[in-house]
Amino acid sequence: MTKTNSWWRDTWTAAIGALAVAAPAAAAPAKPTVIPLEPYLGQLWSFHAELAGAPAVFLLDTAGGVSVVTPAAAGAAGCRPWGRVTGFRMRGGRLDAPRCDGLRLLASGVPLPIPTASVVDMSTFLPKDAPPLAGSVALDAFAGRLVTLDLAHRRLIVETPASFRARTRRAQEVPARFSRDVEGLALTPLIGVETREGRAWMELDCGSDGAAIVGRHVAPALGLDPDHKGGQDVTLTLAGGRKVATRAGVDDLILDGNIGAPLMQKWVVSFDLARQRVWIADARP
Repeated sequence: MTKTNSWWRDTWTAAIGALAVAAPAAAAPAKPTVIPLEPYLGQLWSFHAELAGAPAVFLLDTAGGVSVVTPAAAGAAGCRPWGRVTGFRMRGGRLDAPRCDGLRLLASGVPLPIPTASVVDMSTFLPKDAPPLAGSVALDAFAGRLVTLDLAHRRLIVETPASFRARTRRAQEVPARFSRDVEGLALTPLIGVETREGRAWMELDCGSDGAAIVGRHVAPALGLDPDHKGGQDVTLTLAGGRKVATRAGVDDLILDGNIGAPLMQKWVVSFDLARQRVWIADARP
């Protein structure tokens, strides 16, 4: 299987089994707010926001762990990068980057505080003709909130408690973990996937344009050939019983697997980021 910009899914991947630390609850909005999403380079997703009062475009990456800004965006926000943030890529490579603290975005009127962002020159990873970006936003910017991702309808919804209860009544809760690696900065969701050997945990990753990537160490338990090159047919059974037939690649990963945008686009995924719970419903036409 292929990925547009496989660099991106590798940027701040959370290692499976990292400790989950509950985030403080954020103030609930008075009404649900929709942040419109737009395709970026195929099946990646972006949105418009303001940084330091200036318009900017950011990727949305639910498995990014730690939000990222470019050096230019950091400078425009008045941040002088300092120190270092260290994470590990999905395939085990180490990534070091300077940091900016206390950034604040505004998207559709919703404040998105980023306690610490890594500063990365994203142009070195993108095609030369790629539309400009100011960075990439992970779920750390939504910590403590109730949010719903509906890729089929190109929207991220910042929910109220009432709207979230109504939405999740029509959805199925799935066992979830949230990884808080990178010194507790990251916020990465993983859901349970049943195998014949036990339960695996796979990232929910709207920043990946591959349907699924399975760690070589998990592949046999899912009936996949760990040495096969290219995609293989597989039916993933999510914890709770939901089944999804897809193509999956196999690779050497430091986690069990990754569920990307093509599969997530079939679902409406709701996150309670304060209580670290996840619900999934089928996307409606």
